[in-house]
Amino acid sequence: MRRLAVVAVVVLAVAGVVVADRTSGDPGAVPEVLARLAPTAPAPDAGASTWYCAAGSASGSGGTAEQTVVLANVAGEDRVATVTAMTSDGETASGEVGVAAGARANVAVADLVDADWAGVLVEANGGGVAVDHVLRGPTGTTAGPCASSASATWYLPAGSTELGVDNRIAILNPFPDLAVVDIEVATDDGRRVPPELEGLVVDPTSVRVVDLSAVVTVRDQVAATITSRSGLVVVEGLEATTSEARRDPALSVTLGAPSAEPAWYFPELAPTGQGVEQAMVVFNPTDATAEVDLQVLVDDPAANGFVEPFELTVRPFAYQVVELGGDDRVPGGVGLGAYVETRNDVPVVAARVVRTTGAGGSFPGTDGASVSLGTPVLAGTWVVPLAADRGASALRLGVANLGVRDAEVTVEALTNGEVTNALADGPVTIPAGQRASIDVADLTPRNATAVGG
Repeated sequence: MRRLAVVAVVVLAVAGVVVADRTSGDPGAVPEVLARLAPTAPAPDAGASTWYCAAGSASGSGGTAEQTVVLANVAGEDRVATVTAMTSDGETASGEVGVAAGARANVAVADLVDADWAGVLVEANGGGVAVDHVLRGPTGTTAGPCASSASATWYLPAGSTELGVDNRIAILNPFPDLAVVDIEVATDDGRRVPPELEGLVVDPTSVRVVDLSAVVTVRDQVAATITSRSGLVVVEGLEATTSEARRDPALSVTLGAPSAEPAWYFPELAPTGQGVEQAMVVFNPTDATAEVDLQVLVDDPAANGFVEPFELTVRPFAYQVVELGGDDRVPGGVGLGAYVETRNDVPVVAARVVRTTGAGGSFPGTDGASVSLGTPVLAGTWVVPLAADRGASALRLGVANLGVRDAEVTVEALTNGEVTNALADGPVTIPAGQRASIDVADLTPRNATAVGG
């Protein structure tokens, strides 16, 4: 996939990952600083691609979040990947799958193991392989990127333990040594490490799923910091909003952030409107106060106006919630993006939370509940694996140009080994400081394996 000249562009959808661009150095690894910040597919000439998917069930039917792993190969050569499932009981099972150049492969984890919970390790024999996963359950369908690296610390800035919401934290230890983990929670009452969440042992090559709702009860907002005393792990949050909740049923998966950063970017938000509750959450996991600007980007600012930034003061180990629909400065019914920046360089973690009460899918990704982190990375090349069983028509690509010059953005589709321009009218020009939203259903061809820009 071609590297774009403009690098101050973010492309993000349900599952978007950075494609590393390296022209020199060891081709066998992704640059460490990039892998630490965001899910990153190694450059096509790399020696391997490794991915970790922490959350999901594997019972075949009736599971809370039946997991399908999606592999997209953006390299010019065929790849073979080993997919290893790791259960909460310590059982492991592996299978091989071929992924042709420019093609996609789906692996149902229940085809490998039968377990209440199972994490996954994906190891491909070359670069250019991006991995996400799709989760299906009684409350809905969700998708998100898997992780390209493990970490000793993870942050989940947004979540709920309200009545009718099952909030779980999946901790995957894909390595041969055990890990010992503490989970610190922050609510409107402050921060604490409940005894039930202290010194959790995660056995080698296994996943441990913690029921946060059973420990932290009836909270509209809760943030969590997951720290490993020994060993590296991968963490995802999983929320199932049931029919007992005051909101629409839904399933939402969120890959944790392995680090706090001074800036987070959200190129695609849902338009605010009746039945849609949309909030931005800024979590400060440090011991210093963070002075933060939340800037909302509005489509067609000449017609819809410029939104004055929200100025936030976020205390140490606390969070601030901004309800976008509850502020007159944010116009309703128009396309939105946002970015979060700290004025005093104190790192934070930011997330978008969308919850609906009877809106019934007025905008893709707003059925019931959706929690998604921003990205701390600005890059010129992104890839979005498209899983046929999640419905590409429910995806939108948000593209934000945060540079000082206009950006020309192309979108390429990978189909049966061929790379084609997916925009019928050619590249999209995005003025500096503005954004564009692209409906995947409008791209050609409709049966693309992956899209990127």
